[in-house]
Amino acid sequence: MTYRTILLQLTDDTGNEARLRAALELSRRFGAVLVALHVTPPPIVPVGYGEGAAYVGPEIVEVQREAAKAVAERLEATFRRVCEPGSGAIWRHLEGDPGECLAQLARTADLTIGPRFEARGIDALALQPIEQAALAAGGPVLVVPSEGFSPELGRRVLVGWNGRKEAARALKDALPFLRSALAVEVVTVGEEGADSLDGALALLERHGVAAAGRRLPGSGNVGADLLARMGELGADLLVMGIYSHTRLRQLVLGGATRHVLQHATGAISFSC
Repeated sequence: MTYRTILLQLTDDTGNEARLRAALELSRRFGAVLVALHVTPPPIVPVGYGEGAAYVGPEIVEVQREAAKAVAERLEATFRRVCEPGSGAIWRHLEGDPGECLAQLARTADLTIGPRFEARGIDALALQPIEQAALAAGGPVLVVPSEGFSPELGRRVLVGWNGRKEAARALKDALPFLRSALAVEVVTVGEEGADSLDGALALLERHGVAAAGRRLPGSGNVGADLLARMGELGADLLVMGIYSHTRLRQLVLGGATRHVLQHATGAISFSC
């Protein structure tokens, strides 16, 4: 298994070009085609009450459309500058819900990459597009810092293991990274997954990955324990399953997942 199609979410921020350059180098490392995606969301129509709800001038929608067009043109210009002819990279521009569009294209990619931004207030309650994709992609999703990431990503990798199907999927999805890593450690926190840790290590060994295993006692906060061990190991990539509460799947992520997303400073490879 390797990555042959890498999908990158483009966003209009200062770190976009750095992420694009890193993703292009990563695609070359794996011999993959890079698909760079920008999604234009639909115009936002203000909601009013009473007399204010009677009429919304078309100029409000038109201003948003013009602004969105300018963003798309700016991002495409950056793409054309970074991904020169012959690079094999592909520009894609869609209109719709960013999270849904990203997830849809992610299902036909081997690896999806996108940034996570710090959110405050009510915005922190909603899933960001890359988080939506992680829950619905059907494959690995690499969440990277907004300022960018190194194309040499995955030199020292920490794998979170608890024996569940999400963890198993994440471990197998990350094999291209694990095979080329200088060091790999598979860690369990508490009792969960400890009895199957040796099996996970044996699976990796058969794939040519010499991984070390570690059982941590746990502090009651699995996400914090994983990030602490990541720092001790000097890992630049954390591999783990992504979890959500079933009844609120699209709204509420599991505790360890949420903690890692909120506090990680490095890259995380999620699989669901």
